[in-house]
Amino acid sequence: MRKRIVKRGSRGFLIGLLLLILAVCGGCQGEGQKNPADENTGLGEDAGTKAPAFSDDRGEEASNDSLTVWFLDVGQGSAALVHQKDSWMLIDGGDKETSSYVVSFLKQKGVTKLDYVVISHYDSDHLNGVVGVLNAIPCSQVLAPEDYGTDTKIYDSFQQVCKEKELAVSHPQLGEEFAFSHSSFRVVSPASYEYEEGNSNSLGIRLEYEENSFLICGDCTEESEQDLLYLGVDVKSDVFAANHHGSRYSNSPEFLEAVSPNAVVISCGKGNSYGHPDASVLLSVQNLGADLYRTDLQGEITAASDGKNIVFDQEACMDYRSGPELREEESKEDDKDSGSDIKLFQEEVRPYYGEDEQLSEEETEQPNHESVGEDSYILNTNTKKFHKKGCSSVEEIKEENIGYGSDREELIGMGYAPCKRCEP
Repeated sequence: MRKRIVKRGSRGFLIGLLLLILAVCGGCQGEGQKNPADENTGLGEDAGTKAPAFSDDRGEEASNDSLTVWFLDVGQGSAALVHQKDSWMLIDGGDKETSSYVVSFLKQKGVTKLDYVVISHYDSDHLNGVVGVLNAIPCSQVLAPEDYGTDTKIYDSFQQVCKEKELAVSHPQLGEEFAFSHSSFRVVSPASYEYEEGNSNSLGIRLEYEENSFLICGDCTEESEQDLLYLGVDVKSDVFAANHHGSRYSNSPEFLEAVSPNAVVISCGKGNSYGHPDASVLLSVQNLGADLYRTDLQGEITAASDGKNIVFDQEACMDYRSGPELREEESKEDDKDSGSDIKLFQEEVRPYYGEDEQLSEEETEQPNHESVGEDSYILNTNTKKFHKKGCSSVEEIKEENIGYGSDREELIGMGYAPCKRCEP
C-alpha cells in the first residue's frame, strides 16, 4: 500500500522513501555523525521511525498518540471520524442511505462513546447519519449551529433524539476552543448565525495537533468565506476538506489561497446530479499544487498525524475531472458496452430547487411548483419568508407550511419578508 506524507514545506515525500534513506544512511555513518536526511525532512535526529505509519489493517495508526481522521465514503454527503488515544469525535454523518454504514464503521473501530459530535449544518446529507449515530452511541456533547430557520423532518428527528437521550447541545461562536485529547479544535465559521442561506451558517472547525492542522467547514459558502477573510480568521491548514463537496458556490480562489493546504479532500458521490466537484474548483486546487483526494474515486480516505507529518493511507488521485465529466464518460462507456447508439446520459429526474442538498426519500414528496407563475412567490408560513420559484430554500419547507402569493407588497404587509438568497 502506498502512502504520502503531507508536511508544510516538504510536500510529496513518500514515507517508504524516507525510511529507506534513513536505513541506508544509518548503515554508512559512523558513531556521532549527523544523518543528512534529518536536515531535509524536519523529523529531527531521533524521529526517524516516529512518523505515523499504517498496519495492514487499513486505517489503524501505529502510534498511540497519533491523531487519525477518517473521511468516510458516504456518497453525496460528508462524514469524518476523528480519534486520538481514548477520544473520539464525529463530524457530520452523511445521508439516510449510508447512516447504517456510519454506525457500523464506528462500532468496528471500537467507539463506545463519542466525546463530541459536530454538526456543520442541518442539510440531510450531513445530518441523517448523525441522527442514526446518536440513537446508537452515547455522546458527551453535541456542537451544532443555532437554529437558522430550518424546517425539515430530519431536523425534527434530530431534536427528538437529543431530547430522548438528554444530550447537551451547544451552539459555539466564532473563536471558541475545545480540548480533544492531546489536540484541540477552534471554531472558525460562521462569522455569525444570521445568514439567510443555511449553508452559510455552517459550523466549521480547525483541528490542531502540534504543527499539523485540518480544516473542515461543511457547506460553507463563498459569502461566508469572504466574511471570514474580512475578519482575518486564521484558516491556514495542512489538510482542507473542500467546502460543499467541491461546489462552485464555495471554495473561492481567495479562500483556498488563505487556507494554503498541502492536501485537499473532496467528499462527494460518484455520478452525483449536482456537478460536484466543479471544474473551476479543481483548477484552483491544481494551481495550488496541493495533493488531491476524492471519496467518489478513492472511497474511504484516512490520514494520521504525529504532530509533525501527516500520512495518508493511499496515494493522492490527482484526478481533475469534474463531476459532470465523469458522469458523461460513464454514460458513454455504458453506451459502448450495451452496443447502443442512444445516449443514456440524462439528468436525474427529481424535484430541483437548487444544488444545496440531495433530498431524502421522505423529503422528495414535495408539491409540484411547476404550475406556479414566474411572477408568483412560494411562502414559508412558518418562518414568514417568501421565495422565488426555484429558490434552494424552498426544499427545506415542510409541505404543511407551503403557501403561495402573487402580490409582493401585500405579502410584506402581512408580515412576510423576502428571502435574502433569491431576492424576490
